[in-house]
Amino acid sequence: MQKSPVVDKPHTVLQEIDLIEQLPGSAGGLDEMLTATRESIARVFRKFLAAQDLSDDRILVIDGFLFVFNEPEFFKWHTLNWWEQRKYIQEIKDHQPYTGRAQALLAHSQFAPYLGYSDDMVAKSTDQEVKQAWMRKRLVLKECFWNAIDSISHAAYYQKKYQNLFPALCVLLCTVIDRNGRETELVLGIDNGTGFLYKKKSRESAMFNFCYKVYKFFFRSGVFYIGGLELGLLETDGELSCHGSGAVVYQGW
Repeated sequence: MQKSPVVDKPHTVLQEIDLIEQLPGSAGGLDEMLTATRESIARVFRKFLAAQDLSDDRILVIDGFLFVFNEPEFFKWHTLNWWEQRKYIQEIKDHQPYTGRAQALLAHSQFAPYLGYSDDMVAKSTDQEVKQAWMRKRLVLKECFWNAIDSISHAAYYQKKYQNLFPALCVLLCTVIDRNGRETELVLGIDNGTGFLYKKKSRESAMFNFCYKVYKFFFRSGVFYIGGLELGLLETDGELSCHGSGAVVYQGW
C-alpha cells in the first residue's frame, strides 16, 4: 500500500486534516480547546481501529476533515429545554460549509462517477455500485451529521461535556486491506459525543426509533433526540453501523 507522508499512523492524520468551523473564525485563539477536540476524536478513532482489529499498516486515509461545532449554544445545552434544542438543531440543518467539504471528500471515492445520480435514477437501477454510491453520499451528507448531533447533544445535556473542548465530527475516506490482501474503501464518521458499546444495523434500530419518538410525543423533556441511523440499507450489500463510545458511524462494502 502506498503511504501518504502525513499518515504513518492513521490517527495522526487528525492533526493534519483541514478544519471546518460552524462559525468561521470564532474558534481563533482557542488553541487549547482545538487541541483537546482533535485528541478526543483521535481517542475514539484508536478504539474503533482496535475493536475492528485494524493495524496501522492496513488502513490509509485518502481524505478527511474535521467539522467543529463552535456554536456557544452547545456550552449551555444542559440549560436548554427540549423545544429550544429542537429550534437550534433545525437551524443548523444542511449546514453549507459541512456539505461543501463532504462533497469534496466524496469526489475522491471510487463511487464518485455515480454520486450525482437522482433518487429516481437510483430507484430504477439494478446496479449495486449505483445504489452503494447513493447510500455513501447519503451516509456522509446526512447520517454522519445527524448521528453526531444526536451523540453530541446527549453529551452536552447529560455530561455538560463541552466546557474545555468543542463538539466535533470527523469524516474520513479510507482504503483498507483485509487479511487476504483485498483492498476496499471505508467511510468513517467519528464524533466526540457520548456513545455506548453497541453495534446496530439500521433494521434493528427502526423499532427503537419509533418507540422513542412515540415517547417523546408525550414527554417533551430531556435531550432532543435526532435518530441518526434511520436508513434501511436493505437494497445494498453495505454495512452501516454505530460502534463504540464516541461514536463511529462506518460503511464498508
